[in-house]
Amino acid sequence: MDEPPELVAAYAAHHLWSGASAVHIYLDRDNARTRALLAPLKAVHVTVADAAYWRAELDIKVPKTHQRRQTLNATRAYNLADVDYLVHLDADEFIHQIGPLDAELARLQKKRAESYLSIPNVERVWLEGEAQDGMFNQNFRMSTKRMDGDFSKLTLDGEGLTRFGLTGHSEGKACTPTGYDYVLGIHRPHHDTERPWTFPGVKRSQSSVILHFDGMTRLHWVFKRLRKALFRNTQVGQPITEQMQTQIDAIDAGGGDMAAANALHDRIKVLGVMADALRDEDMLLEVPFDITRALEAVLPHEDIDLSAARFDAWLRDEKAEFFEDLGEIGYEV
Repeated sequence: MDEPPELVAAYAAHHLWSGASAVHIYLDRDNARTRALLAPLKAVHVTVADAAYWRAELDIKVPKTHQRRQTLNATRAYNLADVDYLVHLDADEFIHQIGPLDAELARLQKKRAESYLSIPNVERVWLEGEAQDGMFNQNFRMSTKRMDGDFSKLTLDGEGLTRFGLTGHSEGKACTPTGYDYVLGIHRPHHDTERPWTFPGVKRSQSSVILHFDGMTRLHWVFKRLRKALFRNTQVGQPITEQMQTQIDAIDAGGGDMAAANALHDRIKVLGVMADALRDEDMLLEVPFDITRALEAVLPHEDIDLSAARFDAWLRDEKAEFFEDLGEIGYEV
């Protein structure tokens, strides 16, 4: 993670409050405020994954891509953590249990011990007129993946801006049983073998979903797209999905400035008339997700600012050099 301390604290608190026995957090950079917030939580294990860490643990330089850092750290946690199952999540992903996840895992362990549980994801959206003044809200849309029927009118897939209706991924995340020779990928584990990889069995979760916020604020969503745009120009071979490439191209076509990027966000993340059509298909969900309950239970003495303004101020301050670099390749920010 390389996120504001408030988000990291909310992430840890939510998953502890939801029943996780341990939370392992890997920070790309040290952050004293983050460590101070998490210090009282004995079940939270923080590792600062700086250059010294990578030399000591794997005898390598810091991997350039966050995907590579994620898979290496997730596999390290998988091999070290004293748990029965481990879930690999990003900072903007929160498990929401509709039914008890532990009960579902207990049934899985009895019948298909080596199989992992794939937890599907839904993606946060905003309703027209809804204030985007906080990091969290309760509106999410489902992916059209694995659904029968013609959903072309419910997505922007025809323009390539989304995939299965989502701006981010639609692959879900894996809850993996420990004790096997697995390497943890971004979305699923595979056996520790040379390519072509082989994969364990999988069961789709019926108890839980991943709430993927895919941009905690409008600026955060834009930042992630423009970060990819910068990498595309400076580092050949950076992995990028087709829909994100199309989103970057749309920002370029709109003038390549923050106004164009903000307009694109609102075009595909703020639902207008499509909201009713999605509701008719039971694909727009209002999830009773309230992060304050977890924070009050787990960190009762902390005043955590979850406003979009606080998040964006951190982003602009901590990533000032990044925003300056964008200007050098023609982006007005």
